[in-house]
Amino acid sequence: VAISAVAGILKQLKRTHKKVLICPYEISGTPKPSSTQAGDRPDNQWLHYDSQSLPKTKEAWESCCFAEQIIFDHFSDPKFVEQLIKFLSLEDRKGKDKFNPRRFCLFKGLFRNFDDAFLPVLQPHLEQLVADSHESTQRCVAEIIAGLIRGSKHWTFEKVEKLWKLLCPLLRTALSNITVETYNDWGTCIATSCESRDPRKLHWLFELLLESPLSGEGGSFVDACRLYVLQGGLAQQEWRVPELLHRLLKYLEPKLTQVYKNVRERIGSVLTYIFMIDVSLPNTAATKSPRVHEFTTRILENLKPLMEADEEIQNHVMEENGVGEQDERTQGIKLLKTILKWLMASAGRSFSTAVTEQLELLPLFFKIAPVENDNSYDELKRDAKMCLSLMSQGLLYPQQVPLVLQVLKQTARSNSWHARYTILTYLQTMVFYNLFIFLNNEEAVNDIRWLVIKLLEDEQLEVREMAATTLSGLLQCNFLMMDGPMQTHFEQLCKMRLPKKRKRDLGSVVDTIPSGGKRRPQRLKPCMLFLHFTCAQLTWLRMQTRRGSCFLSK
Repeated sequence: VAISAVAGILKQLKRTHKKVLICPYEISGTPKPSSTQAGDRPDNQWLHYDSQSLPKTKEAWESCCFAEQIIFDHFSDPKFVEQLIKFLSLEDRKGKDKFNPRRFCLFKGLFRNFDDAFLPVLQPHLEQLVADSHESTQRCVAEIIAGLIRGSKHWTFEKVEKLWKLLCPLLRTALSNITVETYNDWGTCIATSCESRDPRKLHWLFELLLESPLSGEGGSFVDACRLYVLQGGLAQQEWRVPELLHRLLKYLEPKLTQVYKNVRERIGSVLTYIFMIDVSLPNTAATKSPRVHEFTTRILENLKPLMEADEEIQNHVMEENGVGEQDERTQGIKLLKTILKWLMASAGRSFSTAVTEQLELLPLFFKIAPVENDNSYDELKRDAKMCLSLMSQGLLYPQQVPLVLQVLKQTARSNSWHARYTILTYLQTMVFYNLFIFLNNEEAVNDIRWLVIKLLEDEQLEVREMAATTLSGLLQCNFLMMDGPMQTHFEQLCKMRLPKKRKRDLGSVVDTIPSGGKRRPQRLKPCMLFLHFTCAQLTWLRMQTRRGSCFLSK
């Protein structure tokens, strides 16, 4: 209560800062356009992070467009500050303590209202806290540093420069000592520090975070934590830091073949934020952030050894030591694992659906994804199955429909029956989530019809059964109709004697008949009558038609 009260008092005593009216067109040196578009424009370029024009001098800083006595006495008293730090670094609830926003607001108010007056008293405590790896002490110093960074918003250049000379070594030490219990607190600290701030005024922080985040010092966990902290800071800046996003992507691309799962997952999450602003909207200027299609094109080139291979892809990469054969296939599997993490993370966070180049990865995923749901499968197969599930739920643009259907047709000719089976499960979900887009494309509906019918004749029983289930669902939701050509085709197939294959063609039509209700599907009577007479020769079909014949006779 006392901490919240003092933070509130400091907010009430907040100094009035001088405000200057600016004209963005005068600053950018561009004429005022007749109409304004959203996106990156010449008149808002001056707000971007540009390493060539950062305010690193007093003149540049000042030209850049960016209390009560009792409080001062107490926080200037070394004994009081020592007691306060001891109290704030105590463990309250083991395993449940989190970054405290009230304490952050207290220190933010102190440094906002009194500048760096209390910094000499706090400095030795900060150095002591950051060297201690205990959870409570790390949380305490994270709260103070976040308050320092946010509270220094209106300091003069000399004071800010002096502050960062102190903070940079502290942050390097803190990131080296990061633990499982404290990485969330440091992520919150950096994200809070960067929230709603001009990135040019925090260039010291961003340059520090970009210093070899995957250096390997401290193991894979520390690398993943550094990326997590960096991600928290960049995510708050959104469109303002395209240069930093390009630099980070260039740094990460050679390191996508990571062996360790936790690092792969974090890289995948970071890639999602790197490409998040790559959105194409009508009447909108293009952004300067990295492009998904360019990145995916480079990835496809590196995955060629896997995409051109006919045999089944197995995960033979050991995570424990990372030592093994480093051929193109092994590197491709490592890369594919990271890409799968990226696509799965993007499914729930991106502002747009998969681009055309990402859809070209589908044949590879179909080849890897398992048929059964089994937790004993390795990471590669589980991720491929999950990724296909998420991609099938994504919105397709009308111009992407022919490409997807071409990929499905190509995979239907694959030697792997697992791939042929998987395209049917993908097709079911894809059609459901994009039903009206497909219904407006008669050619696409016909392609899907004959793709399913072709797989009804597959040599593998599991594929035929899944094709029958798919056809049944498409008929039941009226996506497909049992018209004359389809019925004739099925009748011709039923006349063929194939002792080693079980026909599910017309049998799948029976699955569309509801088990109850008053509905009488009269349009199916010709099919059922034909099946009834065929049952004498095809014993297996009798089980399928018995229910439908009884239903139609009611």
